[in-house]
Amino acid sequence: MKPDAHKVLIYATWQGRLLLFDEPDFPEIEIQVPGGTMEPGESPEQAAAREFTEETGLTSPQALTHLVTQDYHYKKDERTVCHRRHYFHVALGEEQQESWTHQEMTPFGGGEPIRFRFFWLEIEEARSRLGYGMQDALDFLEARCICPSP
Repeated sequence: MKPDAHKVLIYATWQGRLLLFDEPDFPEIEIQVPGGTMEPGESPEQAAAREFTEETGLTSPQALTHLVTQDYHYKKDERTVCHRRHYFHVALGEEQQESWTHQEMTPFGGGEPIRFRFFWLEIEEARSRLGYGMQDALDFLEARCICPSP
């Protein structure tokens, strides 16, 4: 199936935990990892670096490791939608805040900025709490042993 969109998702880790966010103004939205839609002419690596910074407010990562590319299918308006997801990992080394809020100023499709609340969870807990199939590539993260425990 030809993808309807190309997406990037970033598994950011720090002290053996995974960075997640929710949307406090929209409690019905499931917990997610940073990521978004690739822009025309943009490589997956470029999109991942841009989306990470736009969504988290953190400095663009120096090293992103590509984990896997997978297709994610879901139903919308009685139609199957396909997103080709490019998963990346970034290990954050310096000291990080335990939680913070940041506004996505350029949400997909335009519109008003969206407030994100970021926090860290152990990977196994994140696996059970992530929405929209975003946990699907966590095995690739763990298999590469690139998420050291604290």
